[in-house]
Amino acid sequence: MTIISRRDFLRVGAVGLAGAGLVHKGASAEEQFTFAVINDTHIKDAPSVEIVDEAVASINSDERVQFTSVLGDVATDGKEDELALAKGAFDNLDKPYFVVPGNHDVFPQATDIYANYVDAFGPVHWTRTENDWTFIGMNSCEETKSDVTVSDEELAWLQAQLDKTTPQQPIALFCHHPMNPNTRAYRILNADDVLALFANHNLKIVAAGHWHGNQIEEQDGVLFVTTACCATTRNNFDNTPEKGYRLFHLSGERVETEFVVVRA
Repeated sequence: MTIISRRDFLRVGAVGLAGAGLVHKGASAEEQFTFAVINDTHIKDAPSVEIVDEAVASINSDERVQFTSVLGDVATDGKEDELALAKGAFDNLDKPYFVVPGNHDVFPQATDIYANYVDAFGPVHWTRTENDWTFIGMNSCEETKSDVTVSDEELAWLQAQLDKTTPQQPIALFCHHPMNPNTRAYRILNADDVLALFANHNLKIVAAGHWHGNQIEEQDGVLFVTTACCATTRNNFDNTPEKGYRLFHLSGERVETEFVVVRA
């Protein structure tokens, strides 16, 4: 993975586009692989679905995309009707999609705060392997808190997934709350404990939402990103107007990422 320059990092914040490592020129089409991430749609009613429908149509129009990872806060208050609206929108994706919960997707009034989410989207964490990569979706939520500590139970689940993964296999980790070393806010309080689990593994990407803004940095060979929200019910925390989703282009272990604007 090529380290992006400080100038390119700032350019990401300004216009939402940068590469973190280039797809090498000799790579065949079979070796190249693209997936999308979208986060913080904060759906609460039918009008708030419209921007998500636009994003879904844009992703569907890109034949390179093999799957989409949805990084939490699909809803506003974790209500059944909000989650049903979100599911209806994401079900229009032509390719598979996989969701992790955000703090706005839990319903604290219920005995099981994840019941509404699970009814709509299934398990709060998951693993899949494709194109010689392992993709792990982790539950980073601690009830409805914005500043969170990942639970011991979730750490144990994550360790169990790593125990099934060879040390050489490249890994992309998805969760709602950021682990960027220099995120402007909301870094998972025990992020270093989470990352320590990967000490003997080939972690390449950590993608998150929650902080509504494009942040990209590389540390010790790992690309950390957050992405602007794709919502009309919320603004970006960095005060940028662009709403959209992110693409990751993989070629072997090389990674290129770009932010796709849906509305500005």
